[in-house]
Amino acid sequence: MSNVVITGSTRGIGRGLAVEFLKRGHNVVVSSRRQADVDKAVAELSATGTAKVVGRTCDVTKKADVQALWDFAVATFGHVDFWINNAGRATSRFAVHELPEDLVHTLVDGNLKGSVFGSQVAITGFRKQGFGALYNMLGGSYDGKRLTPNMGVYSSTKAGDWLLTKYLVAENQNPQIVIGAISPGMLITENWFDEQKEMSPEDWQKIRPVLNILCDYVETSTPWLVDQMLANRESGKRIAWMTTGKLLGRFVGAKLLGQKRDLFTRFGL
Repeated sequence: MSNVVITGSTRGIGRGLAVEFLKRGHNVVVSSRRQADVDKAVAELSATGTAKVVGRTCDVTKKADVQALWDFAVATFGHVDFWINNAGRATSRFAVHELPEDLVHTLVDGNLKGSVFGSQVAITGFRKQGFGALYNMLGGSYDGKRLTPNMGVYSSTKAGDWLLTKYLVAENQNPQIVIGAISPGMLITENWFDEQKEMSPEDWQKIRPVLNILCDYVETSTPWLVDQMLANRESGKRIAWMTTGKLLGRFVGAKLLGQKRDLFTRFGL
């Protein structure tokens, strides 16, 4: 049985990961900035599996909050086996020069500073206890090979997270400390829906066929992601759900073989 801390885990991908760890018998600490969200998530997740779930508020842009989250996990479970820096925000509505100042702060502070503080706290703790696994969450265009429209600042923060992960690997050569990254693919989350609400019905219908190829439900990918993390012993590994081969297969299936996916009818879209 492992003990797992996931930042930003009361909803979305973080919550999906929490569910799958709990189903496999691993204790989980969930976190969010709002106490009401933490309480609600703990109450709902307590019925998942036989492991224990607890929660604590945490603003990942404040290192003291992140340290308190670690201390809470250790006080509750004795040690931490997995720390996942998941908290963050995405937006796909603005070119770089148009992104409002408040969103710049939100993206850079949450996605990048949050990963730095989480990594500092986790690595310091892992070095003291002698073991542990740290994973940073990546996102679209993190490597700059394919640029996703209107995600320049977001993708820049994720590029920073990837470089941060590489530095952490180089600086921590203890084979008992595993450091890696997760590329979860494009998942349909609450944040994702918030973005789509800003789109006109006409624009939505234009991109819907492509989204049916690219997207997945959270519960589709998170079981595989958790299994990969539990099995991995290799530092520097990027655990990627949507590989180039899988993506190509979906486009071939949709365009040439007539394979249809309609992910949005369950949401009335």
